[in-house]
Amino acid sequence: MEKILGAKVQSTAELGIDGLYDRHGSEIIFFEVPEAESPRKVFRKLTNATDPPNAKSGGASEYGCSIETPNGFVYHALTIRGDVGGWRKDIELGAAQFGFSLAKIKKNKFEVDGNQEFEICNCTVKFF
Repeated sequence: MEKILGAKVQSTAELGIDGLYDRHGSEIIFFEVPEAESPRKVFRKLTNATDPPNAKSGGASEYGCSIETPNGFVYHALTIRGDVGGWRKDIELGAAQFGFSLAKIKKNKFEVDGNQEFEICNCTVKFF
């Protein structure tokens, strides 16, 4: 498979935290998953909230990582590619519509909604 793709095949767990930074035409966004919801259900709400969608190409997919903040909120990762700006806008509009917060990793910090930061070392990170 690696020969066909021309690159080493790695799982999200092998990439670790370094795999969660924005890379080559894609972006990682974390979305809040309330206790009463499933990650898949929240993902679908976020990616299907706008009609018509702003994203004109590419896609969004679940990424196989969750981060729990010290105050007990759980966020799951998704990756967007293609029309990253359009997808980001769709995800942000969906989060606003349903009241979910969004987060990103910036350096060694987990930044929630642009106004709350947690050191990654103080969070519980799981790969699956």
